[in-house]
Amino acid sequence: MKKFLLSFINCFFFILAFADVKLPALVSKGMVLQRNKPIHIWGWADAGEQITLTFKGKTYQTEGQADGKFSLTLPAMEAGGPYQMQLKAKNSITIDDILIGDVWVCSGQSNMEFEMFKAQ
Repeated sequence: MKKFLLSFINCFFFILAFADVKLPALVSKGMVLQRNKPIHIWGWADAGEQITLTFKGKTYQTEGQADGKFSLTLPAMEAGGPYQMQLKAKNSITIDDILIGDVWVCSGQSNMEFEMFKAQ
């Protein structure tokens, strides 16, 4: 039983040692970022892992914190797109079709429902 428990713990730490940088579902293909406001990008990474983000021809760097998270704040940008964002660390993530513009969050009743194909 001791050998089983010891090998399980070793496997667990072995898997953690090769963890990849991960992003939340909100930071994904087709996202719209608010124009003229600082842009916050965050996710998860190993402590001390160097992370390089490239967006609109500029490079930003940070590293994973002790709590397993990372965070970057990009400067405010004008409306435009589509753009591509690349994150490089132990692994590489590319996000396509990013737009910068106005982000509206609406909620309400069923009368707010409108399918975009009807807008033609």
